[in-house]
Amino acid sequence: MSKSIGRLFSGLYRVGAMKRTIIVWLLLQAVLWVFFAAGYLAKPGAWQDVPAVAPSSAAVGGVASTMGYIVLRNCIVLLLIGAGNLLVRFGVVTPGLLVLIVQGAAIGWLAGTNGFEVPFPSVAAANMQYLRIGLWETSAYAVFCGLTLTKSLLVADSFPAKEWAEKHTLRSLRFSGAEKALAVLTLLLLVGAALVEALYLAR
Repeated sequence: MSKSIGRLFSGLYRVGAMKRTIIVWLLLQAVLWVFFAAGYLAKPGAWQDVPAVAPSSAAVGGVASTMGYIVLRNCIVLLLIGAGNLLVRFGVVTPGLLVLIVQGAAIGWLAGTNGFEVPFPSVAAANMQYLRIGLWETSAYAVFCGLTLTKSLLVADSFPAKEWAEKHTLRSLRFSGAEKALAVLTLLLLVGAALVEALYLAR
């Protein structure tokens, strides 16, 4: 099992940017839904007799300020993922990839336990909201992770690092046309999801 996982992760560094991003996206969604199921099974009562909370109670200052806050919040996640990928890689794992997996687990658990500021009345309602907003936010995380995953400045064969197998500088970083397109896609997903969420909260 561990060898299969190792081969899966090592394969991420041998494929093109698009294929790598799709694999990372599938990995994130798998983690998210596994933790959603775990949260749901752990706290089934969270979906029973849910008190009604108006979405507007979660938005302060109007659509523009709410959207700005959402974008800033998600940019912090992207910064952690990107910086973690760029800084160092140990074997087949980067800190940025770990951040992505932890983020997926946290989102899945929060959703499964209905721990949102505005709780959902049913699983179906939560899933619909995920398709409207959450899917695009998590996709932005995965796309950004996929395009930065192979750009580590320091690469070691194992953890902890005894020596660096590869050393690079920021000036030596190069991004292909596909990776630049993925960067644009990340931005579009991020802004689009923030706009939809801000409009929803301001209703």
